[in-house]
Amino acid sequence: MATTTAKQYTRLLSLWPKDALRPNLPFTRAIEHRAAPYGVQPLTPVPHVDAKPTPSTPPHPKPKPSAQPNPQLEQAQLNALYSLLEDRYTKKYALSPRVLRPTSAPDHYTNLMDEIERAPQKTWWGAKMDEWRMKIRWS
Repeated sequence: MATTTAKQYTRLLSLWPKDALRPNLPFTRAIEHRAAPYGVQPLTPVPHVDAKPTPSTPPHPKPKPSAQPNPQLEQAQLNALYSLLEDRYTKKYALSPRVLRPTSAPDHYTNLMDEIERAPQKTWWGAKMDEWRMKIRWS
């Protein structure tokens, strides 16, 4: 049963979409941490910092060793992750067009999605210019 759990986690990690907004902090790291007791290896190596912690920054606590992994209990976690991956809730609880296009700002969510898609390609200067443009009201 544990090998099945490891295979399911490995498949889930291979299917999980890449995070373009935060490539340095992907959700797959949390999944890899959860799957580690079942022998699943991380897809990408976690960067190792050799610097010693300074007194002002506390050291990262070591994870507490948990009890023996329980594949039966882990199945519920896997099912939840697969439901997110497959967008089951978006399909089951579809939003009406009125929610996504409110009368007060009909293009708000469209503009937001456009901005999210452009964000990974922006330079620091481009992001600052956009930030300043948002603060100045053009009449």
